[in-house]
Amino acid sequence: MGLIVERVEDGIQCVAKMEQMPAKSYDLILMDVQMPHMDGYKATETIRELSDEGKAHIPIVALTANAFEEDRKMAISKGMNDHIAKPIDVKKVEEVIISVLK
Repeated sequence: MGLIVERVEDGIQCVAKMEQMPAKSYDLILMDVQMPHMDGYKATETIRELSDEGKAHIPIVALTANAFEEDRKMAISKGMNDHIAKPIDVKKVEEVIISVLK
């Protein structure tokens, strides 16, 4: 898809990147829900609370092994824009990314 990907180890590092980088540095966050130190739900909530609106409104998509409907609803309720269940279906990832970035 021609994407440039930057990876961090956990939610704390993700939030730190968002705080450090200028708004619009990233187009999208693919957020693992189960991470050490700060899970993806808490990281999303923290990003949504940033004072810079350009950073706070970045599209965030959950990536998780939790594949039930209640898991999708939880991701949305925590401020995520969409939910992708593992194992990853590349076509589904592409569809979600295109949809969220529109």
